[in-house]
Formats: sequence, structure tokens, C-alpha cells
Amino acid sequence: MISATILANNILRRSFKQKIPVTPMKLQKLLYFIYRDYLQQTGEILFPERFEVWRYGPVISSVYHEFKRYGSRPITDYSKDSAGDAYVVEEDDVLRSIIEDNWERFKAMSGIEMSRLTHLEGSAWAKALDKRQYILDDEDIKNDNTGK
Repeated sequence: MISATILANNILRRSFKQKIPVTPMKLQKLLYFIYRDYLQQTGEILFPERFEVWRYGPVISSVYHEFKRYGSRPITDYSKDSAGDAYVVEEDDVLRSIIEDNWERFKAMSGIEMSRLTHLEGSAWAKALDKRQYILDDEDIKNDNTGK
């Protein structure tokens, strides 16, 4: 299984190559939609970290802590390990297609616009909030069709 922070580097690689800014909030929402679509298409979770219910939508706390220094500004560097090395996830055909589809769908949107999608009625985030849960249920994520 992969790490959400390493998968974030796959998104950032596209961002840097195409010179399309990605803020920490936008990165979180891209990770959410990629995770959701992977779960819907394969029935498997993409990474073990759980999405938490935060004010502006689903958040992976490890990714938040990795990139919080950027605040609302675009991220300008990859997540690196303690030796200063950056890694990306090897993308098989399914994962590459899901990342590409979400990148193309959302690259022109801001993190705030994407956050609004995660707040729509029936979203996994809204259901977790209604149930007063801190963690989104994978079953609710699997049934979430917001932003499609």
C-alpha cells in the first residue's frame, strides 16, 4: 500500500510540470477525489490513512502537517523523507487514469471551489458531520458522487 504524502508528490509533479498552482487545500481535495474514485473502481482502499472531518472538507492529517507551512499559498516543493529524498508512487494503468481524470477535471478549480463540492448534501464529509464522526466511512466515500 502507498502513503498519501507520497501520492501527493504524483499530483505535485503534474502541477509543477504544467505550472498550475496547487495549494494545500486543493491538494487535500484532489487526494480525496482520487481516493474515492480508486475505491469506487477497484473496491480497494488506496492508502491506509483515514480522511478526517475538518472545516473545509476531508483532510489527511499527515499531508496537512507536511504542507501546512504553505498556508493558502501554492506548494513549491515535494514531500521529502528524512534524508531529503522525494518519491512518487508507481502508477499502474488504473491509478494513472484516475489521477489524470481528476487532474483534468479539477486543475482549473481552487481549493475553496473543491471544498464546496465536498460539502454538498449526500457527500461522505456531510454524512460524517451529520453522524458526528471524526473520520469519514469508506462506505460513504464509495457512495459519494459529488464533483463527477
